[in-house]
Amino acid sequence: MIHTHHLYPRIEHYGCIVDLLGRVGRIEEAVEFVNKMPITPDAVIWRSLLSASLVNGNLGVAEMAGQKAIELQPDDDGVYAMLHNVYWAAGRSGDALKVRKMASQKVCKKPAFTWVEINGIAHGFLAEHAASIRHWPVEVQSVVRQDTWQLNDEFSLFLT
Repeated sequence: MIHTHHLYPRIEHYGCIVDLLGRVGRIEEAVEFVNKMPITPDAVIWRSLLSASLVNGNLGVAEMAGQKAIELQPDDDGVYAMLHNVYWAAGRSGDALKVRKMASQKVCKKPAFTWVEINGIAHGFLAEHAASIRHWPVEVQSVVRQDTWQLNDEFSLFLT
């Protein structure tokens, strides 16, 4: 890349490699790559590694990547959510609750506006947390409760 095209790799190029290694489950190789990068990894690199580790069930790497991402970007609510899910899936509910508490102290989560199409009609509503389901349109509540989703807790929705 440098010699042929006279292009020097930027953080985005390294991020692509980390993402690709993670997508094919080569987590340890991705960690080694990150550790050998000539550029200091940013929060995007660590989030990518966290996400791949979560998908592949690598708790050690997920925990390390999550902590690094939080150090670099403590206001990113997505990192806290992923790290919470890592701990919860590993049966470490105490750590999951600590992460949730950290998130509530450091992060002001922005509510998401969600669109759902049911019987050809688009319904828009704020998806702030599970407790707000009673404010959703009746048609949406019905679909959520019966067919597709299980409301697990106020932090996230999980597929059943």
